[in-house]
Amino acid sequence: MANFIQALIQGVAMGSLYGLIAIGYVLIYNAWGILNFAQGDMVMIGAFAVYVTHIRIGLPMWLAIPVAILICMLIGFLIEITAFRPLIDAIQQRRLIATIGIGIFLRNLVRVIFGADPFPFPPIFDNKPHKIGVLTFVPQNIWNMLIGFLLIALLTVFLKRTTLGKSMRATAQDREAARLMGINVKRSMSLTFIIASALGGFAGMLICPVFYVIPTLGTSMGNKGFASALFGGITSDAGSMIGGIVLGVLEAIGATTVSSAFQSSIAFGVLFLVLIVMPNGLFGKKESRKV
Repeated sequence: MANFIQALIQGVAMGSLYGLIAIGYVLIYNAWGILNFAQGDMVMIGAFAVYVTHIRIGLPMWLAIPVAILICMLIGFLIEITAFRPLIDAIQQRRLIATIGIGIFLRNLVRVIFGADPFPFPPIFDNKPHKIGVLTFVPQNIWNMLIGFLLIALLTVFLKRTTLGKSMRATAQDREAARLMGINVKRSMSLTFIIASALGGFAGMLICPVFYVIPTLGTSMGNKGFASALFGGITSDAGSMIGGIVLGVLEAIGATTVSSAFQSSIAFGVLFLVLIVMPNGLFGKKESRKV
């Protein structure tokens, strides 16, 4: 029983980060109508941004993280205006290929600058295990979980309570109607991309003390985020976070009960079965298409 609870805590902590990445997929899908396969690489950009600002430049952590987030937002904005906005009215296949191309470009650019070797990163929070009864808690994991939930709560308030957030939601629902209502559609879509990039980058910053900072970090984490978005429902912000937590818990339980070598296989196997039964995920809305 203790092992199960331990795995549950570990799974929720990691799953909340998967959920952060997944929400980036959901935001861009709702606004642009495409799956942004470069979203995972923003996780890698976030990890390298905080590595450069904290380790290479020497900024204190409390300053390095905000600067790294700004770097992610700037890169996200540049990607949007150079690679996505020119293709806004292009066919689906061209836009999808553009997202794949951007991801390949970012990975190879980072590999050229920093090399392919992994870089260790010190824990942002206390990484010393603490025992409470039979359970062991790592502060880094607990803080990752709390920050993930806090960011989702703040994003929900922003989208539902602020004028900019409402403009983003209106643009995502109907771009032409939003334009007729006087909403700056380009600004709303750019803001969507910037927020998604910031969320992905922040997830990378929280993940890098757990994993090494490496150019392929975005590939593995992007796959987990994409799976979480599909699991929870690609049109649902809250569903994608729940999907990430479920995926993280399944991985942790699989590693505890079977083997760590099969933890991802178990989680993705369950995802495959869920999507067969519910193609729109746990909380996704069924999409209708006019013919």
